[in-house]
Order: sequence, then structure tokens, then C-alpha cells
Amino acid sequence: MTPGLIDSHTHFLGMGYSLTHLQLTDARTIADITKGLKDYITKRRVAKGKWVQGRQWDDQNLKERRYPTRHDLDPASPDNPVALTRICGHMIILNTRALEACGINRDTSNPPGGVVDKDERGEPTGVLRDARGLVTPHIPPPTHEELRQGIRDAVALAHRLGCTDITDCSRPDESAPHLSTKPYTDAHAENDLHLRCHVMTFYPREWSGDKWLTLGTLKIGIDGSAGAQTALMYEPYTNNPATRGVYVGDQERNKRVVAEQHAKGGQISIHAIGDRACTEAINRIEEALKKPRRDHRYRIEHFEYPTDADIERAKKLGIIASMQPNFVGEWGWPGGMYDSRVGPERMARGNPYRRLLDLGFHMPFGSDGMPFHPLYGIWSAVNHPQPKSRITVEEAVRCFTLEGAYVTREESIKGTIEPGKLADIAIFDGDLTGDWFKLKNADPATVERTKSEIKRKCAWMTILDGEIVHKA
Repeated sequence: MTPGLIDSHTHFLGMGYSLTHLQLTDARTIADITKGLKDYITKRRVAKGKWVQGRQWDDQNLKERRYPTRHDLDPASPDNPVALTRICGHMIILNTRALEACGINRDTSNPPGGVVDKDERGEPTGVLRDARGLVTPHIPPPTHEELRQGIRDAVALAHRLGCTDITDCSRPDESAPHLSTKPYTDAHAENDLHLRCHVMTFYPREWSGDKWLTLGTLKIGIDGSAGAQTALMYEPYTNNPATRGVYVGDQERNKRVVAEQHAKGGQISIHAIGDRACTEAINRIEEALKKPRRDHRYRIEHFEYPTDADIERAKKLGIIASMQPNFVGEWGWPGGMYDSRVGPERMARGNPYRRLLDLGFHMPFGSDGMPFHPLYGIWSAVNHPQPKSRITVEEAVRCFTLEGAYVTREESIKGTIEPGKLADIAIFDGDLTGDWFKLKNADPATVERTKSEIKRKCAWMTILDGEIVHKA
């Protein structure tokens, strides 16, 4: 039995809505993707001209170890524009019909903080890195009811996993206006929000809310992702020496809104993955704190590759390290995505959970939807591919409970099981400190088998606010 699990970094609304999209988690070849696409269009009788969206493909799982292109997708989707989002959310693959619908051609320039890949002839390949703003305005937005149903579907999944509380980091902005706070506030007003939710925003605002729904965290981004080769690094990518990543978004705006949020008294959250991005994120917070504020609880999302000097700076400034351990479970093994992108030396110092805890960092855990599964996150932290960075089961559970409550200023009412706190509880049919999270050896076959086993596990019972919301 544990306190209800708290996932401190999700894209909950988008995840729930996209459950009806083409799911490509199990694709192991590009042919799997194209077959899945063709079958989806046929079985769902998708009308000609209607957009088809898919998600969760991962090039590191593909036999070809490359990104699909429009040339791969076109034969399977001659009559429909198609947009397939990589698992990281920072890359989209478009077919030719979609490129045409979005007006993307050889004359299209890279948007600020994004990249439109082109071939040797200067024609777009269909690969877009952190350039979603070129696409979203051309896809019909979901209806309000579709988004509300998306929340319901995502909540049901959370309950099955023992999760009673999430933070949605989707950061609605001009590139994704449908990912607003309105579906949450409407659900809350109608007593239809059966999960505790904290929702980040793109604009500065003061802290507000109650035990079910809170707002007041401004989220900005410095870089993209390692998988898309847009995480901002000091040194070139191992597999692509021509790039060191990119700044994502309007950095001058970021500086301005951080100052505004600091003045309002809300929380600041900054996405930073690469080592250079971590430096920049700390710089933003350090600049804001020149006007001191006690107990600010500012957070850096991901904080995957901080330098030694930046770890010390972050600790001194009281920055919270919001980490996603399932990343190392998915991509941190020898020969995996991190190894490919940044090489073994940088990979070895990435995601240093043990060191951060030993230094006294507050470290809430989240999943980022890759996949949404706190139990898999616990397994990944306990079995970190770098033994020096492993933490105990008890520590990992704390990162998914009390640390999650701390980051939203709610540690006095949740995060532990004790008198006077909210009755949010997860019960599991097994000993979490026993064999549940043990990895007998790290050979690839055992790793993959154990990962699959833990991803199939769920809670035996989930209690929210004293009521049973799930029972296996």
C-alpha cells in the first residue's frame, strides 16, 4: 500500500484525446508503421481528405533505425493528409498530402526554434522537428466534448495504475490552442473531474485552485528532445556532428514572462534537456531571483544532462529537479537512443538521480507519457542503466508521492498516509520492495522482457478522496 501515486509531468489532456488516434507503440519496422496506417484508414473508413493522426512511434525501436519520411507514408495514405508524432512529441512526420495542406515546400524556411528537414534536392522529407506550429493550424481542432471525453479516458487509465494526481505540462500556446485549461475548469465545475490535477499555462498567472484543480505554473521551453536531436548541447551530437540542438520558442519572450511570473508570485517551470539548455534554464531562474523570493519552488523539467557546475548552481538556488525516469528505462541502455545521440560518456552522466537525492534536491517524478505509467518509472529509477545513479524502491515511491505533493505546495494535505491528510491510496497485489522491481541481469533480452512485464502491472485498488475508483 502506498499513497496515491502522483505523476508530476504528463501531457494528460492531449494523451487522453489522442487515445483514438493511430497508436504506433509496438511498431518495430517502418513497414509496421505503414501497415498500421493503411489498416487504420481502412478499418475506420476514414473519408478522403480527412486528417489522420498517429503517435508514439520511436525510431530506436525500428529495425531501420531511421525516421520515416513522406515517401514511406505516401503509398499507404494517398488520399489523406497524415501527421505521425514521435514518442517525444518534438517531431512530426507528414506525408505529401499533409505537406501540401500545410503549404510546406522547398521554399519554406525553418520556423524559430524548429527545423524542416530537406533532402539533397532541397525538397521537404516530411520530417519536422519542433515545428508543430506549421501544422496545427491546418488540422481541425477537437471539439470541446472530445477533449472532455479525453480527460475521462485518461482518468480511467490513471485510476488503473494507482495514480490519483497529475500535473499536465501541455503548456497550451498559439501552436496548440485547443490544449487549454477550459476542459479542466468545465469538468471541475460540473463535478466531473475525478482526479487531482495541476495544469500549467503558457501565460503568467497567480496561484489558484482547490484540492481538485490548481493553476499557477508558467511553463516555458529552452530546447527540444534528444530523440529529435533538438536538445541543446554544448558539443555536437554523436550521430549528427552537424548539430548541437536548437533553442525552441521565443527566448526573448521567455525572459520577459519569467520576470512577470516571478512578480506575480506563481511558479516557474522550464523545459531543459541538453547540458547547454540546463545552463540557460538556471540562468533564467537566477536572473529572476535577483529579486529574492522565499520558498519559490521553481522547477526545471527533465534536467537530464546538467554539468557538475550547474548541479551545484541549481542546488544553491533551491531549484526542483522534475525528472522522468522512464526515459532511462526506454533509452538509457547500451546501444539505445541516448547512446546513439550523445555517446557513452555523456550518457553516463545523464539523469543522475542518486547524486541529486544525495545532494538534497527535491525530485518529483513524472512520465511525460512515454509511457504514462508510474510503476514503470519506479522500475526505471531502481534499475537505472548507470548503477551509480540508481535509487531504492522506497526513494522512487517517495518521488512519485510526497515529492509530487511538495512541488505543487500540497505536502501538508497529501503525499503520505497519515491522519488529517487526503484519503488517496494505491494498493498493489504484491511486495513492491520484493521481486516487483528486481532486474536479475541487464542482458538485452531480460531487460526487454522485464520492461514488458512491469508495463502490464496495475494497481489492485485505487482510492481517491476515500472512495474506491478502481478495483482489479
